[in-house]
Amino acid sequence: MNFEYIGDRKYGIIAYRNALGKELRLPERLEETIGNSTQPPFMWMDALVGFGQKMPQYRDCVDCKIGNTHIENLPPQFSEMKNIYEDTKKGLIPCLQDYQSKYNISMNFMEAINYVRYKENQHFNVHSDHGFSYICTVSSVMYLNDDYDGGELWFPYFEMSFKPQYGDILLFPSTFIYAHASKPVTRGTKYAAVTMFDYNDAFHDFSKEIPYNAAPNY
Repeated sequence: MNFEYIGDRKYGIIAYRNALGKELRLPERLEETIGNSTQPPFMWMDALVGFGQKMPQYRDCVDCKIGNTHIENLPPQFSEMKNIYEDTKKGLIPCLQDYQSKYNISMNFMEAINYVRYKENQHFNVHSDHGFSYICTVSSVMYLNDDYDGGELWFPYFEMSFKPQYGDILLFPSTFIYAHASKPVTRGTKYAAVTMFDYNDAFHDFSKEIPYNAAPNY
């Protein structure tokens, strides 16, 4: 498995390289499947923050969140979303397994996968994934393309930016120390997929999506 530590090794921020192959054509398949859709949740929707608030000055992008409950009830015209989801998860799980083994943790809850699209000048300001409106332990960001400028992942408390390559999967702790931002895209369109992990589903009744038991014993 090809991986590297981002910044100091003790930070626990790891990039798994080429974990999602270009042959998967994930951005193209997303656009072919939901690009023109107006049927929620199988469409690009304005991204929200906190308890369902729209704050474009803080988070300006669109997303489409897909989990087990969605997969089980897919309308026929969106059947390809199941394949997109499974292809994404197939690349993610080995990375999670390796990350768990490095830090002696076991993530038994996996949130739905949130596919995200940023166009020029769109961004997500500094935030932590674990906070007042959500509980999680490990965060993952999957990069589905790299033919754009800008859009770096910035960790302000480590004074560190990460410019992803196509197929990178980044795993890191979710707490406030690991607050991060997606800097504005300056050219092109950025596609990513995000999901969070936790030890169990005790604090996730409102979003129970994927009782994960694939690692190998999330």
